[in-house]
Amino acid sequence: MIFTASLSFQHHRGLTALRTGLALFPAVAMTMFASVLSGRLARRTGHRPLVVTGMLLGAAGLAGWAAAGPNPAYLLLVAPMMAAGFGTSFALTGTTATVMTAAPDTYSGTASALFNTTRQVGSAAGVALGGSLLAAAGGFTTGLRISMATGAAAYLTAAALALFCIPRRASGRVAGSEA
Repeated sequence: MIFTASLSFQHHRGLTALRTGLALFPAVAMTMFASVLSGRLARRTGHRPLVVTGMLLGAAGLAGWAAAGPNPAYLLLVAPMMAAGFGTSFALTGTTATVMTAAPDTYSGTASALFNTTRQVGSAAGVALGGSLLAAAGGFTTGLRISMATGAAAYLTAAALALFCIPRRASGRVAGSEA
């Protein structure tokens, strides 16, 4: 979302880089809040519900942007940006903890490196796909909406995978802490 939203604000709406950064601030602010909240909630719920909920919120945010129309007012985009920012960060905390607790202690460095590399490759692939969809569509706004809808579908797929792949909370223990 950040890549395509930046292009939208700068090239389609004519905002400066500074104003684009300010326009994206609601999404970024939500990532900070979601990280703290998800870390605290994980002790009570385990990581699976947080990851699934975060992915669903991310999907709702991107779908909301896609559904907002070809030239929506900025205020119509604030809630979808906040949902996408919150959902992404909310899911990431639990995803990271899930990966790290699944790896034996002797391989924690390798697990961390592999997870971060995979996350970066996924981000780069998302930017490439988003840019390709923008360029291939009949117009910028159509490409932007297709890009956001495709991102929403990817989040829904990730939510389904998390639902089936992340183990349920077992015996009151989550990420090395007692419940």
